[in-house]
Amino acid sequence: MSKKVFAFFSILFIITFSFSLCFASENMIKDAGNQIKDTVEDAGKKVENGVKNTENMVTDGTNKIENKDKEMMSETYNKMTRNNNDENSNYTAARTSTTDSTFMGMNATAWTWLIIGIAAIAIVALVWYYGTQLVNTNSDSMDE
Repeated sequence: MSKKVFAFFSILFIITFSFSLCFASENMIKDAGNQIKDTVEDAGKKVENGVKNTENMVTDGTNKIENKDKEMMSETYNKMTRNNNDENSNYTAARTSTTDSTFMGMNATAWTWLIIGIAAIAIVALVWYYGTQLVNTNSDSMDE
């Protein structure tokens, strides 16, 4: 009985893999390739258009800011000129300090770099310490 089952499945196996039908024709493969290519091109065009739109928006925004800056400078100049030309003007300017404030002889930038340097040294020291602990732990476990 087992010989008959084995023979049946062997013949079925041979018949199944002896005749193969190819359902994918050359045109179907070309069509699929063209569809993929078209999809990728469409996506590329959409990204390109998005970048161009963003570029235009940034350029417009920059131009608007530049124009407003020019307007403000012009208005300020006109007001100053008008005030200086007015003989009855009581315009006074308040003196402001141009020096940076310091603490213990160092300005804010120097203090910032000092703190960053100390933090970097502390991080390196902690990494080194924990690294040596890890090496010691691994070497102890290997000895056993």
